[in-house]
Amino acid sequence: MKVIGCDVGGSFTDIIMVDTDTGEQVVHKVQSTPHSQDVAVIQGIREILEDNGISPAEVSLVVHGTTVATNAMLQRKGARVCLVTTAGLEDLLEIGRQNREEIYSLQATRPRPLVGREYRIGVHERLDAQGNVIETLNDDEVERIVSVLRKKKPDAVAVSLLFSYCNSEHEMMLLDCIKQEIECYAVASSQVLPEFREFERTSTTVLEAYLGPLVLGYLGNLDTSLRQLCPKSKLLIMQSNGGTVHSSRASGRAIGLAISGLAGGVMGGWYIAGQSGVEQAITVDMGGTSCDISAIVGKVVVKPDNEVGGLPLRVPSVDVKTIGAGGGSIAWVDDAGVLHVGPQSAGADPGPAAYDKRGLEATVTDANLLLGRLNPQFFLGGRMQLNVDCSRTAVSRLSKKIGKTVNEVALGIIRISTSNMMQAIREVTVERGHDPRHFTLVPFGGAGPTQAVDIAEALNINTIIVPPFPGITSALGLVCANLRVDLMRTVLTTDPEMDAEEATSALNELTEESQHRLLEQGAEKQHITCEWSIDMRYVGQSHELSIRLPQRQREPLSASRHLFESEHERIYGYRMKRRAVEWVTVRVVARAKQLDLKPYRHDPLEGMNPHSQRDVILEDSSCARAEVYRREQLSVKQQINGPAIIEQVDSTTYLAPDWSAKQRRDGTLVVRRGR
Repeated sequence: MKVIGCDVGGSFTDIIMVDTDTGEQVVHKVQSTPHSQDVAVIQGIREILEDNGISPAEVSLVVHGTTVATNAMLQRKGARVCLVTTAGLEDLLEIGRQNREEIYSLQATRPRPLVGREYRIGVHERLDAQGNVIETLNDDEVERIVSVLRKKKPDAVAVSLLFSYCNSEHEMMLLDCIKQEIECYAVASSQVLPEFREFERTSTTVLEAYLGPLVLGYLGNLDTSLRQLCPKSKLLIMQSNGGTVHSSRASGRAIGLAISGLAGGVMGGWYIAGQSGVEQAITVDMGGTSCDISAIVGKVVVKPDNEVGGLPLRVPSVDVKTIGAGGGSIAWVDDAGVLHVGPQSAGADPGPAAYDKRGLEATVTDANLLLGRLNPQFFLGGRMQLNVDCSRTAVSRLSKKIGKTVNEVALGIIRISTSNMMQAIREVTVERGHDPRHFTLVPFGGAGPTQAVDIAEALNINTIIVPPFPGITSALGLVCANLRVDLMRTVLTTDPEMDAEEATSALNELTEESQHRLLEQGAEKQHITCEWSIDMRYVGQSHELSIRLPQRQREPLSASRHLFESEHERIYGYRMKRRAVEWVTVRVVARAKQLDLKPYRHDPLEGMNPHSQRDVILEDSSCARAEVYRREQLSVKQQINGPAIIEQVDSTTYLAPDWSAKQRRDGTLVVRRGR
């Protein structure tokens, strides 16, 4: 069976085709088409099939990671939304929380709400905190709301009423009538996020409405094109939580794709680490536009909330930090004569100056080319030529501004880029109580292995694992991911004995619903696993800890208190023995294995001599002669000592002096400090 993973990046769209029977992997890259991502996806699938003589009828599954939702949030290019909310709460999106990114700034600003004041409509109804009706929603009021919406002519409607997570009756009345009377995408908060905290619930529901038409339109077009190309395939989409969902089940859940493109990289990096028995890994996905970083201890961390472009969203998301540090990140000099790198990117078009596509700005790729790390004749396996003269001209403009040589500026660009990534890694390790020196670095993306040794040197990390196909590892993560459903429900109680039955009932109901959703997507019941957890806090605290529970626990609330206090003491260093504990939200995560993949195997068994040699500029600005190898020709256990360069179709690995690498049978390249 042939399975294809497609990951869309800012510069390139990565394709991997896996034979589930043999474990064989074939990779391919095409330049992304930002105006319409599906164009590059279909082109890449068609080319990888033609290049390998595979019939489209042999493809049974395509898994896709997309940045359509992410880009729409960052660029503010979603649907025109009307918000229907309880009268008096129309300004909730504007008020928000009192969190301030720049606490000492006198000119601090906040992101503009996605829904303008004229598109927020108050409805006369009211529930109390227990869901009891205070003011009934009558038919006349519903008709008035529908009439106002007709005049506004929105693309989408978000319905978020006060305390609807306790009682959804009013929301459902409005939603049903809106769907019957108005042709638009409409969602209710009790379906999107049946959880307390009015601001987060409302803002997440608005984001669902904002993204829904765009995401569903994109997936519809892609699914149609894919069926024409591969008639026997089905389309799965990577979700922010690191699991996949059938494209036909995305309606009402578009917000779950908010960081779809980032999640695949984390899953792919962890899959590679797991093959090597690594328990603590730092994954660094350095592509053309950005760098996505995650620290994993034992398992991938999935957070209950996230933020994109200053917009809060309360959906389960893999814990990943993104910075503007990719191969296309632009180097520039400020008014004080200081060199910077990023966050601006040259993207796919015009791209780095080396692409010779009218790009004039120097980038990280140009710096690596001038330092000798990249082969201008073997970029993308030789399918794309790099122009060294264009890179030199771009970097020389910077060198004149700061009075340094071209090589010194190129080294400075790499150092600054590395420093940016090092700081981001410290945020997800040191600032969370982890020592990065005890982690293994797993670099991937087209640019990751080229700067992996620089990053490891900066953080004093001794071991690096380079995946078999680094530039396609995010696409591999899509193929490796399981089907996944995350459900939650607020319970808000401080009396475990009184409300234990209600919490247990909620957990059982969510378990049944999550299993049903997976069965609808073709999962087999015997392969479904469920995980229970409860968000807990001491009374008076504003944020919770998520405590995992043993499955089918008879008294989940009572059993969880000890677990909560132990976890609280581990994280914060203390427990509050006399303070009451509050049980806030019950959660269920259901997973179903999508594929059984045979592990990839590296075939060459005889040692291969260097393909060539070339000069590289070292960290101390000296020049050294480096041996150049081709990754696919390395034999198992063949050791290579730096300075050296290992080239392959999708990436280049650079080894500095005092570093060595050894090819393994599972296809990974283990790079270590020393020889």
